[in-house]
Order: sequence, then C-alpha cells, then structure tokens
Amino acid sequence: MKSTCKVEIVLTLFLIIMKKKILLLSLLAIAFFSCDKENDTPALFFEGTYQLSRSDEAERPYFFKVMTFSMAGEVLIENFVLGVDSDEPCLQSYDEGTYRLVGEAFKLTLSSSFGPDPAAFEITQGCVPKESLVNTLNTGNMERNGRLIFGDSKESFSLAYECKDMLNTNSICLGPQTYEKIN
Repeated sequence: MKSTCKVEIVLTLFLIIMKKKILLLSLLAIAFFSCDKENDTPALFFEGTYQLSRSDEAERPYFFKVMTFSMAGEVLIENFVLGVDSDEPCLQSYDEGTYRLVGEAFKLTLSSSFGPDPAAFEITQGCVPKESLVNTLNTGNMERNGRLIFGDSKESFSLAYECKDMLNTNSICLGPQTYEKIN
C-alpha cells in the first residue's frame, strides 16, 4: 500500500508541476506576442513642392531652398539664389534621394548631391547650367535624421535635423525651419 501511495503522490506532484510549467509557458507566450512593435506606425509618403526662404526676398542676393516630394518616397532638394541684378532664380546645387516619415521621425537618404565643378567653376560665371553640375557626394549614400511636423492644413511643415558635432554639418544644425507649399 505504501508504495502505491508514494507513486500516486509522485504522479500528483508531477502533474501539478507540469500544469504550472504549461501555465507559465502560456503566460510568457501571450506576453511575448501581445507586445506592441516599435514600428507599428506606417510610413507616410506625401506629394508636393515646399519652399524655405533663407533671407528676406527684398534683400539681394535672395537665397531659397525647394524640396519636392513624391508619393514613391523620392525627394529632390534644390538650392537657388536670386542675384542682385536678376529676377530669374539661379540653381546653385541640388540633391536627390529618398525620404521616410514615420510619425514625426523624418529620415532623408541622399544618393547624389550636385554642385559646381570645383576645378572648373569661376565666381564670375553667373548661373551654372544644371547639366554642368557634378555629383560631389563621394562616399555613397548620406543619411540625415530629424523631425518633420506638418502645419494644421499641411500647407507647411517644420523640419529640424539632428545636430551632430561633425565637420561640414553646420548647415543642418540651424534648428527648426519652416517650409511653405508652393504647388
């Protein structure tokens, strides 16, 4: 009798332990699979052309930047100047790449950056034709991260890039800049 009782006690304890393990494993599985993923927010792609004025239009030279976004996630960034004696904008440089907007997190990846050829450029030349600009991005893709916040009507947005203490990044450390939709 005693050995049967011991076997029953051992089996009962075994079942209790197994039930606890199954319950524990079930709870862990539920906790693991029910957690929200960090990237549940879908990427937002938008279309339009937005302008940033870097100086007062009445002052010459007048500098401005134009960003054109496509629904395919592509972006074209053009830098213009209106000279002292000209009413025609002169393209100084342009960048091409892709963008991704998740919530307010903005990621810009430049695949090319065109500007005047340093070996052939003379300051007295005036406007350099777009086809004469050369790709000056020599290290492959360049990424910039920042924060993009649309205005109430989506006719404007504020864009501020992360500021890193590195050479040649002073132009992206200006704080939030407001772009207005132009078409």
